[in-house]
Amino acid sequence: MAGAPPAAHPGRHRLRTVVGAFLLVVAVLLTPVSVLAVWSRNQLLDTDRYVETVTPLASDPAVQDAVVQRVTAAIYDGVDVRQLVAGALPQEGAFLAAPISLGIENLIEKIARELVTSDRFASLWVDANRTAHDALVTVLTEPGDRKGSVSVDLSGVVGEVQSKLSSLGITAFQGERAAPQLELFQSEQLARVQLGVRLFDDLATVLPWITIALLVASAFVVVDRRRGVLAAFAGLLVGALLTVALFAVARWVVLLELPAGGSVSAAEAVFDLLTRFVRGAVRALAAVGFVGVLAALLAGPSRPATAIRRWVGIGVARTGDAAASHGARLGGFGAFVAENVAAIRVAVVAAAVLLLVVVEQPSAGAVLWTAVITAVALVVVELLARTASAGSDRDEAATPVSTD
Repeated sequence: MAGAPPAAHPGRHRLRTVVGAFLLVVAVLLTPVSVLAVWSRNQLLDTDRYVETVTPLASDPAVQDAVVQRVTAAIYDGVDVRQLVAGALPQEGAFLAAPISLGIENLIEKIARELVTSDRFASLWVDANRTAHDALVTVLTEPGDRKGSVSVDLSGVVGEVQSKLSSLGITAFQGERAAPQLELFQSEQLARVQLGVRLFDDLATVLPWITIALLVASAFVVVDRRRGVLAAFAGLLVGALLTVALFAVARWVVLLELPAGGSVSAAEAVFDLLTRFVRGAVRALAAVGFVGVLAALLAGPSRPATAIRRWVGIGVARTGDAAASHGARLGGFGAFVAENVAAIRVAVVAAAVLLLVVVEQPSAGAVLWTAVITAVALVVVELLARTASAGSDRDEAATPVSTD
């Protein structure tokens, strides 16, 4: 028939579907890689940001316990306290050597704990972590030996405790001794991530944009744009969940490979704090994917979606008509909304997206609340437009028509 659009070519549709699916799969697989690349560059290789992140660990009870235990052992075990006490006691009082030695050990632990729970320790902790992170960056970025470990040097804490003991008249523990270490990474973990960190550092700038471009391309290359958008947001959600799973596995591996005598609680606290920002960002990505999937489903032809849209439309129409019938008049503002309702819808959605882009590290809750507020704002816009239109119609109907 003349004027009818040409029939779509099935082979071309199939090819576009295959290409869209391929782009989507690549984007999903690149999502965790992009997140790891950005986290690697911003956290593992940026000393200032790393120090800012680990500073709260100074007040973490598990880390404080681990530091107290290492400092106490380093000071007490460096001297044969029992033999020293026994030599200072008369022979008839030799039985007191054991309880006195235990009391001295408890005193060292008490002084160490008082220091570790004070503001002074926070400063020592920052300095030690800055030095440790410089060593970590060197190991991760420079080729060569992949052995060894990266640890926080606690010699500053030991020196403070020794000074306190000396002020109390206990000088037996003075002198140089092996500084205790709080290990962050050991050789097997370093060898495993060295190559990846160097690669991620090169890709961190472009890889997230490539992933976003692939998601957008996968949505627009297919014939059915709505389904393409739905698949893209679903892919973003799957990629975010995959990233969460990878971090959970990494946490398990780190704890599993903890050296003998290491503090599990302290290792958990360190890992969780180092990854808290990236895990929050991934949850926000998952929330964006969820909201996008929900919006695409509500815009679709399914029976629940059409029913919801119909109920909302009926509710808006009835509310707007009722407001107009009760004398609600919005004047020029209402007329502007009614005439530009499509542009206002776009502006509301664009403002919501801009807000999430401007806010630094938005949480999943912020994304969900932004979506809810945006939905309410869109309903309000429709209600204002309906009220203005209904009021205008009533005013025209009530205006008398003059006849000659």
